[in-house]
Order: sequence, then structure tokens, then C-alpha cells
Amino acid sequence: MILANAGFKDILIVDKQNSDEIIKSWKFGEGVEKMVVSAYIRAIKPAA
Repeated sequence: MILANAGFKDILIVDKQNSDEIIKSWKFGEGVEKMVVSAYIRAIKPAA
């Protein structure tokens, strides 16, 4: 995972409940909401 490789810990990814609506509003084309998801991402990067 990209975040872990960058040194982040305690990574939490939670899909937004209205993800389909958000993605449809981007107007990238029909069905895009079935390929991507809008999510909240929380992670901690320890001090060096």
C-alpha cells in the first residue's frame, strides 16, 4: 500500500456513505461510481 510504504501507520480507510452520489457529481461518465470510491482516509506518520 502506498501510505504504508511512505511510512504511515494506523491507516484507516472508510467509504463515505454517499460515495456514489459524490462520484456521479464529478461527471466523468456513466458508471464511474462502480470503479472508484470516495472515502475518508486517516493515518499517522511517526516523527523521523
